[in-house]
Order: sequence, then C-alpha cells, then structure tokens
Amino acid sequence: MRQVSLLAPGIAALAHVMPDVRAAMRQIAGSRESEGRKALVDKLNQIASEAEIKLTGGNSKSISKDLLDKWLSPSDSSHPPSLLVILAFCRATDNPAPLQIILRAVGLDVMTDEDRMFRDYGRAVWEAEEAARNRKRIRERI
Repeated sequence: MRQVSLLAPGIAALAHVMPDVRAAMRQIAGSRESEGRKALVDKLNQIASEAEIKLTGGNSKSISKDLLDKWLSPSDSSHPPSLLVILAFCRATDNPAPLQIILRAVGLDVMTDEDRMFRDYGRAVWEAEEAARNRKRIRERI
C-alpha cells in the first residue's frame, strides 16, 4: 500500500467535503423554519424504518427535527451526518447533490438516467460507425 502525500493534487479538497455536503443538504432542505424540513424528517424516518437502518448512533429508532438541524448547521461541526444519513437524504429528496460532492472528492461522479441514455446513444453511434468501417474493409477485399 502506497502512502498518499498530503501535498498531492486533490487531497486538500477532502477538507472541504463535509462543509460542502452540509451546505448542499441545507440548500435542498430549505430554511430551519420551513415546513419542508419537518416533512423531510418524517420522510427520513420512513426510509430508515423501511430499510431497517438506524440514522443515529444512539438507541433511538427515529430522528428529530433538532437532530436534522444539527446535521445541517454550518457552525456545528461536531455533528456530521453519517454516510447512511446522506444516502437516506438523497433518497428522500430525490437529489444526489450531497453524494455527488463526496464522489467528486475522490474523482468519481454520479450518472443520472439521462447521462446513461446519452452514454448508450453514443456507444450505439460508435458501434454503428465501427460496423460501417468493417463493412467497407470487407467490401474492399472482395
């Protein structure tokens, strides 16, 4: 296993991952006082229940709005959301932005259904062009 240099390109970006994730989640969730946040807590609890996962480290099987507010608070770095929380959040809001931030920090990205469609279309065009080149080569040998 090779040790990674702290001066390597991209390593410094890791320091900003959690603040950026929290900022994205905060923007998606809306203001503290919004009805959307209250509904989001219910959605997160429902997802956790259906998936049979715990979003907290304690004995509680559900989260409160106060806990969601702590996870999203820019000034409270002592309560970062876990990866399970981020995944449940992305599912609850149907928005992959927080996960996208994490993946981009390690050189990966999220592929949407539309991205897949364009990838498949491009692959089909490339294969059709390759088949046409092969047909031309064969025709020239005949």
